[in-house]
Amino acid sequence: MRLMMYLALLTAHFSYAQENINPSRDSLQIDPLLIPLIDTALAPFYHGVASGDPTNNSVIIWTRITPEKELEELPVMWEISENRFFDPIIKRGSSSTGKFRDYTVKVDVTGVESGKRYFYRFSYDGKFSSTGTTKTLPENPQKMNIAFASCSNYEWGYFNAYGIMAKDTTLDLVVHLGDYIYEYGVGKYGDTTIGRLNVPSKEIVSLQDYRTRYSLYRLDKDLNKVHESLPFVTTWDDHEIANNSYMHGAENHQSATEGNWTDRRAAGTKAYYEWLPIREPSDALYRSFGIGNLINLVILDTRITGRTEQIYDHTDEAYENESRTILGQRQLEWLKTELQSHHYWKIIGNQVPVGPMIVPTREGKHPYMDGWDGYPAERNRVLHYIKNKQIKNVAIVTGDYHSAFAMETPFSDTSVAVEFVVPSINSSNYDEHTDSATVVQAKNAYLAYNPHISYCNLQDHGYVKLKINKESILSEFVYITTKTEPDHSVKSTNRFEVLSNSNKISEQ
Repeated sequence: MRLMMYLALLTAHFSYAQENINPSRDSLQIDPLLIPLIDTALAPFYHGVASGDPTNNSVIIWTRITPEKELEELPVMWEISENRFFDPIIKRGSSSTGKFRDYTVKVDVTGVESGKRYFYRFSYDGKFSSTGTTKTLPENPQKMNIAFASCSNYEWGYFNAYGIMAKDTTLDLVVHLGDYIYEYGVGKYGDTTIGRLNVPSKEIVSLQDYRTRYSLYRLDKDLNKVHESLPFVTTWDDHEIANNSYMHGAENHQSATEGNWTDRRAAGTKAYYEWLPIREPSDALYRSFGIGNLINLVILDTRITGRTEQIYDHTDEAYENESRTILGQRQLEWLKTELQSHHYWKIIGNQVPVGPMIVPTREGKHPYMDGWDGYPAERNRVLHYIKNKQIKNVAIVTGDYHSAFAMETPFSDTSVAVEFVVPSINSSNYDEHTDSATVVQAKNAYLAYNPHISYCNLQDHGYVKLKINKESILSEFVYITTKTEPDHSVKSTNRFEVLSNSNKISEQ
C-alpha cells in the first residue's frame, strides 16, 4: 500500500509539473518538478530573501533570481532601510549574478549600526523581492535570545518548527547546526506518504543536484519565512554532502558509482555557499561572533576540516590513537584561543555530542562513535584545556542526534561545561521507528548509562531557545505538535537553567 501510494504521488507530481509548464516558462531557470511549488506572484524572487553572519557593523543579505531564460550575467539592485517603507533608504547598491553561481545573490553590507533592526530588499528588471528583516549584533547587550536548530529533512514532513521561530518576536538570531538538507533519493530516508518528495528524485552527487535540492528546500514556506524574519548563522554537518562524512570520504559515498569524493565534496560545498547567507571564508567554515562582552558564539566544523575516518568498533586498537582528530590541529588551536576570550559566556555551536553518549541497543550498549565519543583523545585535549585553564561558563549546543538531551559535560569526575543537544526540526527519532513502550525503555536506559545526562526526550521534534544574560542561561526546548500537516502550535516546552560559574543544570 505504501509503495503504491508513493508511486501515485510521484506520478501526479511529475504530471502536474509537465502539464503546467506553458511556453513562456519552458526556459525558466528552475527544475521543472519544482514549478508546482512556486508562487508566481513572487517572480522572479521565488526563493525569497535571507540574511546571516551579522556583526556589529555588517550583515550578509541574500536572494535568488529565477530568470525566464539562461543568462550568463544579470544585474541586481539592493537597498536597506530602518523602516519597512524604505523611507529613507540608508544604503543601496548593485551586484550581479548569473548561471555561474546558480543566480544566487549575496551582498556583504557594511557600515551599518550595531544592535539595530534593518529592512532590506532586492530588485531586478523592475520587480522587487519580498522585504526581509535582519539585525546587527549589539555592542553591549544585557541579554540575547538565540534559537538553535538542526536536522531538517524535506521528506520527513513539514518544517513547522521554522514557522514557530519566524513568529517569535523575541528572537535575535537563529543558529543552524547542520543537516540543513539531506542528500538521499526519494523514499530512501523519509515518509513519502506525507506527499513531500525530494527533487531530484535520485541521491544528489553533482553540483546541479545539490543546487536543485537547495532550491526545493528554499521553496518551503516556513523555511522561507524564518529566513526572511531573522538573521542566520550556519554550519554544516554530514548530510550537506553525504552521511557520516569526514575529510576524505563518507559512509554514504561509493566511489565506484558516485565518482571522486573530492569532486562531490567540492560540489556540495559550492552549493552550500551559494544558497546560504554566509560570509565566505578563505579556507574554513569554523568562525566566531563576539556579541558585546556577553557571548562569544563559537561555530565549529567537526565534519570536513579536520575529521579523520570514523572507527565504529570501540574495541579497535586504533580507537584511542592520539593522531585521530575530529577538529584537526589548526582548528583545535583556534578553539583554545576562542575559549580564552573575555566574553562572559562561551557558547559553542557544535555538530555531534561532546559529552559521553552511551547508546542502548538490543545487544547491550556502545558509545556513539560518530560523535566525540569516537575521538576520545581529541575530546580529552579540549576538556583538559577547559579544566586546566579554569575556563568558566562554557555552554555547548549540539545537533545531529535527532533527540533532546541536557547534560553536564564531565572530565575527571568534574563538570567542566554544560551541553544541550537539540531535537531535530523533523528528521526521524525513536518515535518514528518503534512503539511507545520501547521509547520509554530506551529513555530509561540512556539516563541509566549516562549519569551526567539529566534530561532526555527521544520522541519530539522542535528546537532549543537560549535566553542568555550575565546571571544565567535559560534553555527552552520547544516542541512542535505535528509534522504531518502545517501547524504552528507548540506541543510543549521544557526549561533548564544554568547559573553563571556553576556548570550545573537545574530544571525550571
